[in-house]
Amino acid sequence: MHCPHCGKEIAPGVNFCPACGQNLNVQQAAYGAATPQPRIVRPRENRMAAGVLAGFAQRYGWDLGLTRVVFCVISFFTFPFGPIAYLIAWVMLPDAQYNLPPYTAPPPSA
Repeated sequence: MHCPHCGKEIAPGVNFCPACGQNLNVQQAAYGAATPQPRIVRPRENRMAAGVLAGFAQRYGWDLGLTRVVFCVISFFTFPFGPIAYLIAWVMLPDAQYNLPPYTAPPPSA
């Protein structure tokens, strides 16, 4: 397991990263065990235009091809509103972060 803040390897089950000190506990103690819902983001893979439909399909676990077909059919019957909604979602939804490997320091030179 790796720290999402600094990328250093950590032992499973710890509450704080020993390298950077960030809190790794995602539950909020003040209001009970509230688990955060994942945000809808535009993924960097499986995009056709802007990745809006790929983001919705990924977030809700839908089939991507079926999501695109349903959106096209709905947009055909409600012509100006489908493309406008897509453009608004394109502007409002953030891009997904790059999947970078964890940082490893170079070996010390002798």
